[in-house]
Amino acid sequence: MFIGVAAVICLSAIAVLVQVSVTAVPDLFDLVPKVPRSNGYVLLAWNQLERGDRALRQGVPFRDTPVRVLGYMMDGDEPIGDGHSVARFVLVPDAGSVRAPHRFGDQMIDVRLRVDEAARFCNRCLVWVWGTLKMLPGDPIGPKPVYYLENARTELAHKADIPKYFR
Repeated sequence: MFIGVAAVICLSAIAVLVQVSVTAVPDLFDLVPKVPRSNGYVLLAWNQLERGDRALRQGVPFRDTPVRVLGYMMDGDEPIGDGHSVARFVLVPDAGSVRAPHRFGDQMIDVRLRVDEAARFCNRCLVWVWGTLKMLPGDPIGPKPVYYLENARTELAHKADIPKYFR
């Protein structure tokens, strides 16, 4: 009987580990672009947006620059259902696998699509976003984005894009 109970517990644990590994998505924060530009846009590395001591001394390198960013589509202050048409969403480098993703102001971008354009919302989907990076006032470790992309456009990305463009 003891062996039967132990087997059920082990099988349950293995099932959970398999489920987590199948649904896990890579954290994009520490990735470095292989090339500086893609289709005329600066390829953004998420760690360059940190507003720590170094960033405050050197300034944000891509402010008011057309950038291309790979990230995960998330809702902002209000929950958004998958499939809804949106003109704005939040882009983050980590969608979270087991836990909810960290939401720090300098690790979020408020994406504002071009006027009269919309995207189909897909929570935690990997997407490419193009637009002009702007700064917002705020707390870099607070719950609100301190960056936004204006006149942005977006499209779904593929996991294969990660090793293609980043190391």
